[in-house]
Amino acid sequence: MSRVRANYSGSMQTLPSRQKGVALIFVLLLVAVLVGIAATMTERMSTQFYRASNLLNHQQAYWYSMGVEALAQVGIEETYKENNDNINLSQVWALKDTNYPLDNGEAIGSIHDKQACFNVNALASLPNTNNNGQRPYLLKVLAYILQEEGIDNYQSEVIADSIKEFVDSDDQVMTQSGVESATYEGFKPPYDAPNTMIADHSELRAVNQVSGPAMKVLNKIACAIPTTDLLININTLQPEQALLLTGLFQPALSLNDAVNVLENRPQDGWKDVDTFLNQSQINTISPDIKSQASPFLTVTSQYFELDAQIKVEDSRVRLRSLIYSSDKKTTEIIRRRFGGISERVSDNKTEQ
Repeated sequence: MSRVRANYSGSMQTLPSRQKGVALIFVLLLVAVLVGIAATMTERMSTQFYRASNLLNHQQAYWYSMGVEALAQVGIEETYKENNDNINLSQVWALKDTNYPLDNGEAIGSIHDKQACFNVNALASLPNTNNNGQRPYLLKVLAYILQEEGIDNYQSEVIADSIKEFVDSDDQVMTQSGVESATYEGFKPPYDAPNTMIADHSELRAVNQVSGPAMKVLNKIACAIPTTDLLININTLQPEQALLLTGLFQPALSLNDAVNVLENRPQDGWKDVDTFLNQSQINTISPDIKSQASPFLTVTSQYFELDAQIKVEDSRVRLRSLIYSSDKKTTEIIRRRFGGISERVSDNKTEQ
């Protein structure tokens, strides 16, 4: 009996020690759970804070972009007040990569004349052939420019005709080498021709035979504005766009002469188209060629594009606004696009 009592007594003495161990483990587990919950709550609060901060910064950048847009409109309207018959690169609107400091950020913007390019939507209103059964003049101009940049002659003609078919209002092939939706439906993936004016010249990449090299040429000279008129402002053409002049005055004007004409342009531009046509490099061209080109030349503009990037902290907004003036007094925004990275350069590395 004494041995049994002794064993029982020893067992009773070790019981409190075991309970302390279990309690300690329970406390440690509870602390670990609470620490985990606290860490999760802190992480979520931090994420919510950064999310709210980014939303506020992005919203601030958006409203800054609206301010930059309004400033661009004011600049163009002030230019019209000074001289609405002559738009040139010496005027207040002609901003290029101008930097404006902002609270916690900056705005960088440029304004481009959207009539210093070949408006491909003008091809939509062309007749299918001229009186001699040949390609219309503007189709020959576009094909000639592509050929001058090394694109195969046949491919250049196919591209010019196909662009006309791409933007015209019908679904029938009416040009010599163009294609319509029936051809595009056989592509992978298949698609249809829009048969209406395009919004941006980048859509030309979907046109039949427009390869990477051809698109690089079109990027230099082509644009898309919502009109079927083609009036190229010779006062805002850059020397790198001299291809437009060689195409319009083909085959009488060389690229070197066209570049020379633009590089020696008066600071405030030519007064009128006749003054431009009297330049030594142009004056010797035959009257027939000049009479074909002159209806598509002007010294004023009604379409401009603002390209701006606004940065606020880590948020960035890119805005591209198409500005139009119907009366050369006031302006309005007819297209506004957000997004896109301006430093991204397209190439044909993935072309098959």
